[in-house]
Amino acid sequence: MILVLLLYSLFQAGPTDFEQFTARLKSMPAAERSKAVHQFIDGQPITPIIERDSIVGFYWLGKASVVAINGDLQHAWSRPDTMDAIPCGDDTLFVKSTIIPPDARLDYQFIINGKYFTDPRNPRIAPSGYGPHSEILMPKVKLSPALAPHPDVPKGTLDTLTFTSTDPSIKSRKLVVYKPAGYQHISELPSLYVHDGYDALKFAFYAEVLDYMIAEKKIQPVLAVFIPPVEREYEYVWGKYRQFRTAICNELVPLIDRLYKTSRLPQNRAMMGISNGGHISLISVLKRPDVFLCAAGQSATMTDQLSEVLDAAAGNKEGCASFRIYLDVGHYDLENGPEPDQSFLSTNRSFSRELDRYGINHVYHEFNDGHEWGNWRERTEEILIYFFSRK
Repeated sequence: MILVLLLYSLFQAGPTDFEQFTARLKSMPAAERSKAVHQFIDGQPITPIIERDSIVGFYWLGKASVVAINGDLQHAWSRPDTMDAIPCGDDTLFVKSTIIPPDARLDYQFIINGKYFTDPRNPRIAPSGYGPHSEILMPKVKLSPALAPHPDVPKGTLDTLTFTSTDPSIKSRKLVVYKPAGYQHISELPSLYVHDGYDALKFAFYAEVLDYMIAEKKIQPVLAVFIPPVEREYEYVWGKYRQFRTAICNELVPLIDRLYKTSRLPQNRAMMGISNGGHISLISVLKRPDVFLCAAGQSATMTDQLSEVLDAAAGNKEGCASFRIYLDVGHYDLENGPEPDQSFLSTNRSFSRELDRYGINHVYHEFNDGHEWGNWRERTEEILIYFFSRK
């Protein structure tokens, strides 16, 4: 209903300046268009052009036969939108207007003659495991202050640690361990285990966020273990997730507790991840509350085996009250999960309802964004406060 009202109000307001310009351009003699286009670009050099908080205009000028946009808005990168072409002398202006919620943050790229490029006139570049994306940052997005530069806060340190399981099916890997500033004077640290660990450090700036949150006394000092996958889908979702879960709970956690000054209490341990990493986090914590009681899944993959583990965990009514689960998902998230025609949005909604039904403590959010690091990192601050706030 909100979207319908937004569309109606925008329709009533008539065409935007960008839409009026493109209509005038189409009506001009072809010989006059080039000058008009360059005058327009001189006045609007940055793209996309956002008007009335919700109408977004894209343009690309150059020599090409076909230009399209693909991104979160295009059904999670699955259905590119071809841009309208307006010949302008030696070049062609390609244009597209669309309506986006005013609090959305979305990734996109141009497809120019079949090849992907970032938008050359958009200075906002978002991180991605697939290379840089251009970013649409709508005017009512609230950015996390933890992600801003804070050069003066005390810095934690990063150790590297090789983890080799006794299970030969789980391959050896190098972990990164974050120790908070002042570690030598602290004991009984809560601990956070982060999947896709290298990407979390690179794309979500976890070390810097932890430094800021601890310095601002928004959370307790925390020790964080960043775990990279080796066989990601198998370890996180499919054939090896049980073995991987056992290796973490029975071998990695005791190793960390021996080497570092961490709390041994399960309520002081959290595991988190994005997408498939959210799946292994949720299924590990629900299965092993003797080791972990806190889990976060951002755009988490949902499976039948996770539902079965939840059903089993719910059998312990007293134990249900001890869990703390965090979930978030985007309205522009992936449209197909492990099962066709089951979107990440619908499956995460269903999982949240099941947690409600079982009385399991949890936080659930939906945002106007997609399946991207640029979105997930905006919620790190809330997740850390939920698990590790100063009591």
